[in-house]
Amino acid sequence: MPFLVGYRALFTSIGSTVVLLYLYGFTVYQNQPLGRITLGSLFGVLGLFLMLTVIKKAPLQWLGIYNLLGIVITAFYLFYFENTPLFDSLLGLSIIVTGFIIYLFHNKEKETKISRIQHISLLGMTLSFGISSLIHWKNLDTNVPALLIISNQELVVFSTAMLISMFSINRSEIRSNLLNYLPNVMLMALIIFLALLFSFLGLQITNPLISSILFLVTPLLTITFGALFFKEKISRTNCIAISIIACGAFILHYQTS
Repeated sequence: MPFLVGYRALFTSIGSTVVLLYLYGFTVYQNQPLGRITLGSLFGVLGLFLMLTVIKKAPLQWLGIYNLLGIVITAFYLFYFENTPLFDSLLGLSIIVTGFIIYLFHNKEKETKISRIQHISLLGMTLSFGISSLIHWKNLDTNVPALLIISNQELVVFSTAMLISMFSINRSEIRSNLLNYLPNVMLMALIIFLALLFSFLGLQITNPLISSILFLVTPLLTITFGALFFKEKISRTNCIAISIIACGAFILHYQTS
């Protein structure tokens, strides 16, 4: 897992850096809070690896529950420490959360118990992603280019993943897998780059709360795409959850536009 993450991050970091230098030139690195950018990236990388270590064994329901916890923590921080007005978008946010809770309970697995270590890892993931989002929100607010943050973060991901890989798998195994995984890794590098770019551009014009709320739509989009492209059946309850979240997203857009 660390090898694949680092292999993918190599191409994402190179691609984002090339685009960054093409658009802004080398002067883009002048007068930038590189220390604060790297700090945000480090928390993001910590959250990523904590998530990947848990997601293979823990039911996805717990991932959703801790995502909701992260949203609550972010809301309290923004309201009490940043004086961010939240009441205008409260109705839309509440509807989206309601739809997501319906989805969670309908798709929960029979055995949902996880170990104490997994709970700690999920909590660490939630806090790490939340802190990273807040730091990068501050960076974007000072006109730091989103591409610079992506380039920095993916370089940190690559460095961390390769360091872990050096101690977890032998070099001959790495060399034998370089070409085998190349097509899929290149595709994932492009997808992750676009996901990060649109995520940071969205964070730049909203706030971490709305940004994290909209990420709750991801599992429902997966269900919808499965039905469209793989002819999978969608249950009636999932249809209701998708409709509720779609209504919440529309109201949220109307309230914040």
